[in-house]
Amino acid sequence: MSLLALVLAVVLSMSCKEMSLVLGDIGTATSYDPPYMPTKCNGNRQDQFPAGNLFVKVSEGLWDNGAACGRRYRLRCLSGRNRPC
Repeated sequence: MSLLALVLAVVLSMSCKEMSLVLGDIGTATSYDPPYMPTKCNGNRQDQFPAGNLFVKVSEGLWDNGAACGRRYRLRCLSGRNRPC
């Protein structure tokens, strides 16, 4: 019986290693032309933008009365490589 338990434990640990917890949702991205200020997070501060000026506007659900300020998100475009998000 202990051999069966060992085999089950090994299989379970290997399958758990391959799993990951991911939370995501499909939404709409919006792009804007400069000037990007003022913003609702940091007003007119120039240092609020990351290097490369890659930043997003979030939906009301993510905005949460400003709780989204400073958060980082990973985005993936579903519209294709040659179409901007």
